[in-house]
Amino acid sequence: MAFSIEATDPCKKADLTRLSKILRTREELDAFDVTSEGWQQALQRRYRTHKDMKGILNHVEDVDMAIYHHFDMRVTPYLAQLMDRDDPNCPIRKQYMPFQREVNVRPYEVADSLAEDHDMQDGSSVVHRYPNRALFLVTTSCGTYCRFCTRKRLVSHGESAVNKQQLERGISYLKAHSEIEDCLLSGGDPLLLNDRQLEGILSQIRAGAPHIKFLRIGSRLPAQLPTRITPELCAIIERYEVQMVNVHVNHPKEITPLFAERIKMLRKTGTMIGNQSVLLKGVNDDVATLRDLCMGLVTCGIRPYYCYSCDVAEGNHDYQLTLDRILKLYRALRGFISGPAVPTFVVDGTGGLGKMPIIPEYVRELANGEIWATNFKGKVQRMINLEARTLEQ
Repeated sequence: MAFSIEATDPCKKADLTRLSKILRTREELDAFDVTSEGWQQALQRRYRTHKDMKGILNHVEDVDMAIYHHFDMRVTPYLAQLMDRDDPNCPIRKQYMPFQREVNVRPYEVADSLAEDHDMQDGSSVVHRYPNRALFLVTTSCGTYCRFCTRKRLVSHGESAVNKQQLERGISYLKAHSEIEDCLLSGGDPLLLNDRQLEGILSQIRAGAPHIKFLRIGSRLPAQLPTRITPELCAIIERYEVQMVNVHVNHPKEITPLFAERIKMLRKTGTMIGNQSVLLKGVNDDVATLRDLCMGLVTCGIRPYYCYSCDVAEGNHDYQLTLDRILKLYRALRGFISGPAVPTFVVDGTGGLGKMPIIPEYVRELANGEIWATNFKGKVQRMINLEARTLEQ
């Protein structure tokens, strides 16, 4: 069966009916059952400005409406239900509600902090930076826009939307480069595409680029709207042998019974499921939260894969953590939770350096050649068996 590549906005129709669909009061919102309708219908109910949410949240910051020229807002009713009604420091609210300080861009913050535009190939939306890996941006739309998004320059801006020509050129590029063995579909959010759109892309990759051994999808929609995981979607993932789906959960509050139920459905396809978190000041930068997050993920069958330092995209300064703080958080995880639950802490280097691990120095060599190891409790022991002079004897 052949599929064409479509680049239509999956939520365009939803825009026309939004005014009659939005849940205006907290009572309406709390009574809403997200499983009672399809995921695309639920998207029609998204909140688009802070003013929309004043009927369901208290203490909403009254930001300038011009902020939405910088970066749009979208909040699904499912996420709105998770937001604390009264606490502006609620970890869900802090990830999605706009705040005026985000428009005060710091000198070191840049639009394309990871230099992805520099590595876009042949007029496509493929970023080919690593020798055998490629990133394929298949849409610039998301279910809900994270205020700390690294792709604010593209996401939510209609003029930057990935078009049909870019998708076709992307497929052609993947077909022509047999050195690419690993391809990650990202965006925006690939799962915001409808099933036919997603299947069209996956089918052409599998038919035309058999050299791709590891096909991945990165999506935050399972945490923003778990009902996107449907039997039909799972069938597509299984049919085209998507080996890994990376989700994005930053706080234990996002691991709801509905989320766990739909992840269980996804696991039955045989795909690996990993999680990529972002360290965010005021959201998950304390030890108890990170421990609960990582153990909650493995309980659902999700591997905590990466834990990123927040990228230096424009307006992200309020979320940033220092290197010292990140190292302390890592040390507080290692040895205190299950090994498989400890993610790799990484920084995605500004200017296109790529991902680099952030690891405390547990084993170090002194100037005299002695090697000393420090465990997670701070106990120190000399490791004579690792010293060169010992092995040379």
